[in-house]
Amino acid sequence: MVAHAFHPLEALLEATIIPVVVLLLPVNYLVLIAFGLWAILWNIIGHLGYEFFPPGWVQHPLGRYVNTSTHHNQRHQDGRYNFGLYFNVWDRLLGTNHPSYEEVYAE
Repeated sequence: MVAHAFHPLEALLEATIIPVVVLLLPVNYLVLIAFGLWAILWNIIGHLGYEFFPPGWVQHPLGRYVNTSTHHNQRHQDGRYNFGLYFNVWDRLLGTNHPSYEEVYAE
């Protein structure tokens, strides 16, 4: 599965956040399970190469801050842009959204 195709050290580093959160915050185990399922689903959607969101999504006041498959695919095409995983708030604020993101999405 492409969502799990990364270096084992990266996987270990990403997984260490779970024990840290559990030790520092009172988190229900169901929330951890829900987040894990949501994270893998979002990762799969980002790598499908198919856009699930409707036309005009990136102009919507809320939709413009939620990453799309187009956003993530552009990240793989040009590593200088689109750093956000789930949301692109920081990409928009810091100017790291791909310059043609909205145009490519509209296509």
